[in-house]
Amino acid sequence: MKNKIMTAEEAIAGIKDGSSIMVGGFMACGTPEILIDALVEKGAKDLTIICNDAGVPGRGVGKLITSGQVKTLIASHVGLNPEVAQRMNTEDPREKLECILVPQGTLAERIRAYGAGLGGFLTPTGVGTIVAEGKQVINAGGKDYLLEEPLKADFALLRGSVTDKFGNTTYNGTTRTFNPMMATAADYVIVGACEIVEIGDIDPNNVVTSGIFVDAIVGGEKPWQI
Repeated sequence: MKNKIMTAEEAIAGIKDGSSIMVGGFMACGTPEILIDALVEKGAKDLTIICNDAGVPGRGVGKLITSGQVKTLIASHVGLNPEVAQRMNTEDPREKLECILVPQGTLAERIRAYGAGLGGFLTPTGVGTIVAEGKQVINAGGKDYLLEEPLKADFALLRGSVTDKFGNTTYNGTTRTFNPMMATAADYVIVGACEIVEIGDIDPNNVVTSGIFVDAIVGGEKPWQI
């Protein structure tokens, strides 16, 4: 069996300038801080970050925004990180941040759609608003819907509460967030785990993310970082 356990630096070695990365979490709850820190240290830039939000200053993807590594942010909510607005409105092209806001349910479903092999889905959310700009509107049953396309990434950075050596993962409480669906929608999936156990130590009924989706496991994530 392939050894998936690595250091954080080894796990993110494939992330290059311009990579697209999904990051689990909700206001940094469920975000793998150990992997974010390693990515900040690596310094890869012009990244496209796909996540629920922009974290908060000093937490989650907020660290990547502060370090100027994010070119495009695809998220649902950025209000808790004032640096996003500052970078969106700056005249300095070196500091400029493109922010693409997506309704939260639509964002989750676009990610899930890719993992499920779907070509897209119809939603009434955003019809008649700026969300609909550039998108196909389909009338079904007398009602207008937007055709939303699947969303994928080169990498996914997840936070697991308990992960076995194959990558089977459980999540504690609300740390689950976007992590399970992102595991299915990226080419290379890394789990920052609070605890790594032997294969078979996790009751199969409790596995949320199957190890078949996981390419690398990094131990040392702080349990208190919820």
